[in-house]
Amino acid sequence: MVETPMIEIYADGAGLAEIAELAHDPRISGFTTNPSLARKAGVTDYATFAREALKAAAGKPVSIEVLADDVAGMVRQAEDICAISRYAVVKIPVMNTAGEDTGEVIRYLARQKIAINVTAIMTRDQIRSVMRSLDGAEAIVSIFAGRIRDFGYDALPTMRYAVRHRGAAKVLWASTREIWNVYEAEQAGCDIITVPHEMLPKLRMRGKDLTELSLETVRQFHQDGKGYSL
Repeated sequence: MVETPMIEIYADGAGLAEIAELAHDPRISGFTTNPSLARKAGVTDYATFAREALKAAAGKPVSIEVLADDVAGMVRQAEDICAISRYAVVKIPVMNTAGEDTGEVIRYLARQKIAINVTAIMTRDQIRSVMRSLDGAEAIVSIFAGRIRDFGYDALPTMRYAVRHRGAAKVLWASTREIWNVYEAEQAGCDIITVPHEMLPKLRMRGKDLTELSLETVRQFHQDGKGYSL
């Protein structure tokens, strides 16, 4: 029997057709995107993309990242994004490109009760700083577990630390690399995990009998080998 994940699944990508299709999938609780994913998807008008993504999501939350690199610009763009739809969640990077903390932006938006997703977090110091800035407010804090691991560090202690100190915030496991991360995130106590659009079909395999899976794999290899000779 295929099990249903206990953690909230947010589909991560910038394909509008995929967002529209996944909006009707009961396993998907929301959506996340970022400028890099938008660029990869061929988006040329980011503002139009933001509006269309929120429309395609059909009432599920969509995290849209600001493009500005300064306090005033981030605040203005955050207000513009949240004005599009009540389902908009504004993504604020944990620092700007000069390495300066964005706590001022986070504090202001939290006080204005604007839904925010603080992104690109990778250290305990950053987690502590973000939690101080939120001061008990609800928000999403995105810890980039996959990127932490890409560089040889163990992400689990950082994820568990965030869970212990989350307050009213939700901890999101970001930069998922494999479906096993869904189970790890659940075990660590995370509230949300982002899963790239192309990985989502593998969620259907959760709890599948491994002997059956082995047979399917053998059959696939056999089928793909037809027409070859040795």
